[in-house]
Amino acid sequence: MPEKEKYLRVHHLLCIPLFRGAGYSDGFSRNMTDKIAWLKSHPDENVQLVCEPDMICGRCPNCNPDQTCGSDGNHVAIKDRMLLPVLDLKEGEPYQISRLFQRAEEKLNKESFDASCKNCDWYRQGYCDFEEYARSLKELNRKFFL
Repeated sequence: MPEKEKYLRVHHLLCIPLFRGAGYSDGFSRNMTDKIAWLKSHPDENVQLVCEPDMICGRCPNCNPDQTCGSDGNHVAIKDRMLLPVLDLKEGEPYQISRLFQRAEEKLNKESFDASCKNCDWYRQGYCDFEEYARSLKELNRKFFL
């Protein structure tokens, strides 16, 4: 994978364990499936943690040319930045993939998950919740990152 492709949005640490192969568009879903497979197969690689479009956002129909998401005040970047102190991480820093998901399991709780996801359409439509996230994250870590 080219070096510039090794960027991961902070909030994607929440989305990845809950992803079930469907999403905004077929192109987005295929890209996300491919990127998750790459992350799982490279647990010791480093990715740069960002609060802007990343390797997954490339095919998102809500990603605007100006690097904002949708037309709602770029709430996604705000969500990313709100998660940084919760996870005790720094924007722009490289992190080992396995360590990022382990950190999410250690640091995230229902309150921080709900606060982060409350403006997300998937959350509001009932496609995800903290209990399912915690189960999926634990399984992901056990299978691929521990």
